[in-house]
Amino acid sequence: MMSRRLVWSGVLLAMLIAPQIAHAHFLWLVGDSPSNPTGVKVYFSEGPEADDPDLLDRVVAAECWVGSGRGGPSQVELKKGEESLVGSLDANKDNTTVFLRHTYGVITRGGKPFLLHYYGKAYTTPLPGNWNMVNDQERLPLEVSASPAGEETRFKVTFNGKPAAGAALTIDGPGMKETEGVADEQGVFRCALPETGLFAIRAKLVEQEKGEHEGAAYEEVRHYSTLTLRRAPSVLKPLAAKLPELPQGTTSMGAAVAGDVLFVYGGNYGSAHEYSNEDQSGDLWKLDLKKAGKWEKVSQGPRLQGLAMVEHQGLLYRVGGFTAMNAEGEKQNLQSQASFARFDPKSGEWTDLPDLPRGRSSHDAAVVGDTLYVVGGWTLQGDKDSAWHDTALAFDLSAKDAQWKEIANPPFKRRAIALAASNGKLVCIGGMREDGGPTRETSIYDPASDSWTAGPLLQGGGLEGFGASAFATQDGLYVTTISGSIQRLSDDGKTWEYVGQVKYPRFFHRMVPYQDQLVIVGGASMTAGGKVEDVELLGR
Repeated sequence: MMSRRLVWSGVLLAMLIAPQIAHAHFLWLVGDSPSNPTGVKVYFSEGPEADDPDLLDRVVAAECWVGSGRGGPSQVELKKGEESLVGSLDANKDNTTVFLRHTYGVITRGGKPFLLHYYGKAYTTPLPGNWNMVNDQERLPLEVSASPAGEETRFKVTFNGKPAAGAALTIDGPGMKETEGVADEQGVFRCALPETGLFAIRAKLVEQEKGEHEGAAYEEVRHYSTLTLRRAPSVLKPLAAKLPELPQGTTSMGAAVAGDVLFVYGGNYGSAHEYSNEDQSGDLWKLDLKKAGKWEKVSQGPRLQGLAMVEHQGLLYRVGGFTAMNAEGEKQNLQSQASFARFDPKSGEWTDLPDLPRGRSSHDAAVVGDTLYVVGGWTLQGDKDSAWHDTALAFDLSAKDAQWKEIANPPFKRRAIALAASNGKLVCIGGMREDGGPTRETSIYDPASDSWTAGPLLQGGGLEGFGASAFATQDGLYVTTISGSIQRLSDDGKTWEYVGQVKYPRFFHRMVPYQDQLVIVGGASMTAGGKVEDVELLGR
């Protein structure tokens, strides 16, 4: 069997390539947009920018893929453009990670022939929660990955799935001098990325292995792997104030702030997708955010999850949700409810209001002026097929004998959405479609014209809009997503901008404003594994 010896010495790296470093070329992948790319460019250059286009003929056979994880990657066809190789991406799919490989062939430098392999990867959005490891040893054996680590960024180099201890890295980008480093025993190197923009990272690995490729003999194998990532600053950051944990981890609940008090109602205490009446909550909890004392149970009501709750003029309004009619261990019997009720924090009493026209759950609600709006969701009806809602509703909270009224039908059927009021309009974000799975689409309703228009796609992966939560403050409209990102709708309403990262990425949670801060409560985390009890407070 042929013996191998891996050499990752930074000193050896300098010795091997010093005579050619001014002319070194690598393959770099870059998305054609800083937020939602519809294409990718491949440069053959010293950095992620155009060089002599004639050089592209040498790498035109490079293979490129997008996506990873469940379902595996999809191949991206590359074609030669004027300054780069170019490939098309589907903007509605998960384009957060694109990667490539190319065997350049056998070349000789310093009298020594070697086989040269190129690899490249690009994170196409600035959302750190989408900076994933491909972990594909066949297509990307030498991989560089990144993740936030406080004020620094953590880079990890792996070769065939194992840490590349001693690997030499080079990092360059805006606001910094080119930085060289050596990975530790875990294949990790840390450094600060000081400014916003596109950063370029590369790693090299040498295998002392002799062989033959396409009739040409070589004495060693050299692997080069690059990574490009877009960094955006975290405008919102975790605040030092420590809020007490939820009494029990909860998902799919309602939450609202009235005055200085955070209220949480209902939700699921049990396991995901396993529902019973015992595991559902009918509790109304409150936490004084000003005093940051203890959670207090102030009332009980029907056991509900997948409900919405909003505040208006100091009162709480609870809308819909579903109830598991079955006991634990019995066949599930899930029934969406039409109940609508108001809670007065001063008296501690609930008042029933006119029911929804039909049971509804997995929807959301928001208030514009004095009008409460309900959008999205479905009707669960036991053994019968679930019915997806194609209607949206309005209720005048200022009218004495108000009834529910339909508004213009939304141009979609979605559940697990986030709904927020912003600048006198409703913004419906993401969700799960009746046909087509999860989506990052947003839709905007204008009460003045009773009409819907399309909004910009959320940044991020395919699940980014699933089980998100949104709310508008004086600073703008914010949404928190499954990857932990906090995104803000730009002032012109054309794009979503990354503005921060929560400590515990979560979905089916609630984000509510308090003064000039955001409170993140409840939900489940794909990364932490299970329900999140920590309550986070974020601000500038």
